[in-house]
Amino acid sequence: MKPSFYSGASGLIAYQNDMNNIGNNIANSNTVGYKPTTVSFGDLLYTEMYVNTPEDPLTGHGVRTLYTGVDTRQGNLVSGESNLDLAIIGKGWFSVEKDGERLYTRDGSFSISLQGDMAYLVSNSGAYVLDSEGQRIAEQINADTTELDYNAMTDKVGVFSFLYPEALTPISSNSYMQNEFTGEAAALTEGQFQLKKGYLEQSGISLADEMTNLIKAQRSYQLSARVVQTSDEIEQTVNSLRK
Repeated sequence: MKPSFYSGASGLIAYQNDMNNIGNNIANSNTVGYKPTTVSFGDLLYTEMYVNTPEDPLTGHGVRTLYTGVDTRQGNLVSGESNLDLAIIGKGWFSVEKDGERLYTRDGSFSISLQGDMAYLVSNSGAYVLDSEGQRIAEQINADTTELDYNAMTDKVGVFSFLYPEALTPISSNSYMQNEFTGEAAALTEGQFQLKKGYLEQSGISLADEMTNLIKAQRSYQLSARVVQTSDEIEQTVNSLRK
């Protein structure tokens, strides 16, 4: 099969992946604490061209998408609707526990989950919020007043950092998991991070940028489809000449 088919087909796959990623970013443009993911493109295998030259020039066989990580830049802060809302200013991630797994997020829209005589601080998805020691944040309910000290609970919220946070693995819309490339999560101590109570961090998505990227990806996809179509037409012409 001609390399042009490989080039066109690989382009279709690569730019479809790019459009899928852009679509996911756009869908989370209003998700609190969401960090956009980005992709880049890399060359596929090269082979020697069938030419009689001493340099042995190479020809490529298309393109592929490469995951380049999470854009961890600070998002805009907006006033929240609860005194349990928290926003991190600068570096750092909240740690939450869900289904036995430890995840990290910038979404500080917390709430209270009542379980018997205990009140747990939980995330918007129902995951337990952890302190700097990796323990669930809980407070026993006063049977007489049923009042809770919200400030005391939010003061216990842990903030963690990574050597390479851009390499975090996306798990859900705004939750991420550490991996071998991020390094181990390290709890930040007082003075190493800043929290703003009553505020939330908006999504890091710029709709204008994403729409521009989407148009570029669509044009590239159309061009790749045209490469496949033209290659097919050339093959049909060659085959007709053999008859």
